[in-house]
Formats: sequence, C-alpha cells, structure tokens
Amino acid sequence: MGMDAGGVQGLRIVEVKEDSPIWEQLWPVVEQLAQRPYIEAQAGHFRSSHVLAAILEDRPLGFLRFVVQRLGEDEGRPPIVIRDRTLYEAKIIAFGVLPEERNRGIGRSLQKEAMGRAQALDCCQVRSRSDYGNSANYHLKISLGFGIQPSLEDDSVYFVMALPAEGSLESSSGEYQGDCI
Repeated sequence: MGMDAGGVQGLRIVEVKEDSPIWEQLWPVVEQLAQRPYIEAQAGHFRSSHVLAAILEDRPLGFLRFVVQRLGEDEGRPPIVIRDRTLYEAKIIAFGVLPEERNRGIGRSLQKEAMGRAQALDCCQVRSRSDYGNSANYHLKISLGFGIQPSLEDDSVYFVMALPAEGSLESSSGEYQGDCI
C-alpha cells in the first residue's frame, strides 16, 4: 500500500519487505545514513516490524522503521493492562532522509504515515529516541505534536505521541469515553 505524500509532488510512502525490489534500492540510503544496525535490529518482544520508504520517481529518498511492542517491554517493564487489554506502542527505531532531500516534507510524510499505520495497528502511542543536539529531528517531532522527555540513562531524549482511538471522545463532563485499547 502506498500513499501520495504531501509536500513533494509525486512522492509515495510505501511499506517495503526484504524480498521487495525496492529493498535493494533502499539499502544504499540506509548505509549512507548509518542506520544499518537499527534497520537490522531484532528482538523477541517485537510483535511486528514495518519499514516505510519515501519514493520519488522510483528512487528512495528516505525511510522509517517502526516496531510494534507491548508498552514498556523494551525497558524490562511488565505489560500495562487496562480493562483486561494490554497496551501496545509503535517505536520508531530507524529514520532518515538523504541530506540533499531534507527540508522538503519527506521526513514529515514518513512520520505521519507511521503514525497512521500505528493507529491502524491499535497502538496507543508512537515513541522514538534521538541523540541530544539533533535539532532538525527535535523540530520535526515537536511540530507534529510529540512530547519530549530527556533520558535519564544517556545523552538522548524520548519523543512520545499518544494516538487517539477511532471514535474516542470526551463527554461534556470531560470524562474520557473511549480508549486506545
């Protein structure tokens, strides 16, 4: 499934599988942006893994990988369960756009597509981590509505965005009437 992304005329965001011809074309971009360890990362707690590619005229310009996992599982925490349902999140673990293609809306299109897919996969939130000093990523995430939390462990920050469930609304009393589970 692909979408025509806003910002760059003809840009498509598509999910790429390892056996896809696009995967081979995407690999030099992954290498150039030093994201190979994050594209290849595997963990037993990943429920699913999704690689999105930004394609223009059959040429990959950027990518994003997110995994679906139980909230907190990668931190060694027990599952968070509300109303007998376990909460899941989409964690972005690899993201990049070719330097010469930046500031054209490509990264924003990848992030928005990931958020939409995460919501469709019943994730309650999208989370990612970034090194201190990555001001371009900070700007992008904050402009999309992510919250920011400095890490207590290293020189990085976490970005978190809650995803509304379809049809979740507050009542006139302000009480939450829907949930993401």
